[in-house]
Amino acid sequence: MDQRMNVLIEFLMKGEMESPKIYMSKFAIFILTCCCVLNGVTAYSTQNSHQSPPSYYEDYGACPFECCTYRRWIVKSDTIFYKQRSTSSPVVFSAKKGDPVTGLTGVVITLKPGEVRIKKATTLGEGGRKVSVKVGDVLYLLRYEGEGIYKFWFHGRIYADYMPSSPNDTGDEHMQMLSEPQTIWWVKVKNRRGQIGWSKQADHFDNMDACG
Repeated sequence: MDQRMNVLIEFLMKGEMESPKIYMSKFAIFILTCCCVLNGVTAYSTQNSHQSPPSYYEDYGACPFECCTYRRWIVKSDTIFYKQRSTSSPVVFSAKKGDPVTGLTGVVITLKPGEVRIKKATTLGEGGRKVSVKVGDVLYLLRYEGEGIYKFWFHGRIYADYMPSSPNDTGDEHMQMLSEPQTIWWVKVKNRRGQIGWSKQADHFDNMDACG
């Protein structure tokens, strides 16, 4: 855009020695072109701010509930661990009920975002990352973080704040949950022999809650 503006300015300055009528015609063309360029920039910015929400989202290192901790876990049910985050991947090892393992990390995958509709204008977000929302805006929920807080997407950016607990929760005056996010939680685990594998059966482990 800067290069185009420089060309137009040079074009305009060359006309200073021409008749007033010709110069004014060039000046009018210059003003009209500037307006078109600025309108194009505004349209691009507006389009960017209303881009579509992610249809698939991966949150590496996430531990999706209050006091959730990756540490020494105890297997509650027999579990198979895979080389990759896929049940069609080769099996690395299996663990039986009562076996100790170490939870190394995990990935919460959002297969379909949930939706929350704003009923009353408010400001949402934690810390220095806040956003103002108005009536009719839709927030796209990515995953639950714990203590009623959800990570959500809005106009190309990600925030976190308290949300209604379910679509049946109608007590919040500012917003209404339309649907919950559909997520899978894969955990990366190491056994006593040093073998490392993945499982999406995160409910097969005990001692994940540091507050419990």
